[in-house]
Amino acid sequence: MTTTPSPILVQRLTRYAAAAATCADRYAKVFYPAIRNADEKYVCCVHGAEDMDHYLRAADLLRELGVELDGLVDRPIAERGLPGADVLEAARSWPERAAFSAVFEQALVIELHGLAAAGHPAIAKLAGAAIAREQRHAAHGVALLCQICTAADARPAAQAAVDLLWPVAVAALDAGDARAALADQLRAVLGPLGLTLAGGSA
Repeated sequence: MTTTPSPILVQRLTRYAAAAATCADRYAKVFYPAIRNADEKYVCCVHGAEDMDHYLRAADLLRELGVELDGLVDRPIAERGLPGADVLEAARSWPERAAFSAVFEQALVIELHGLAAAGHPAIAKLAGAAIAREQRHAAHGVALLCQICTAADARPAAQAAVDLLWPVAVAALDAGDARAALADQLRAVLGPLGLTLAGGSA
């Protein structure tokens, strides 16, 4: 194993840290206030806290690697280094909350698996510890989409939410195998719900 990560690996960890902080931001600032169900408010609190924990742990490691993220959580989402992330500002409806977890956080699961396998011990440990949490977040989003899509007249709103979140989810990953894996995994869970990905049927 290498002891000094490549610049590309550091860049990927930095992007993940920004994405995790942004997830926490969305749960706390947008989704929690909009939810009227106590159980779902609890889920938002837990998921938001876990994502902020991921950010803090990644920021600490990046600091050791010479990258300082101080102030990132106070920046507008569009200024956090996440391509196309300004669309997350528009994700406020209940279907968009579901798609946010199901689609965007599934991209983070893919990235964490890649970081865990990248060959740097400290990064691998950090990523490995976060995978199960992010998987739960994504699975909960899929469950919410399932509930929404039980009503045929609600499926168009769910599709619109997936269409909104899909481009930023793809942009959170490097081109190539990671993006292909995300598309394959999302098609497997969205297809049975009658939902598709932009650019191809699920």
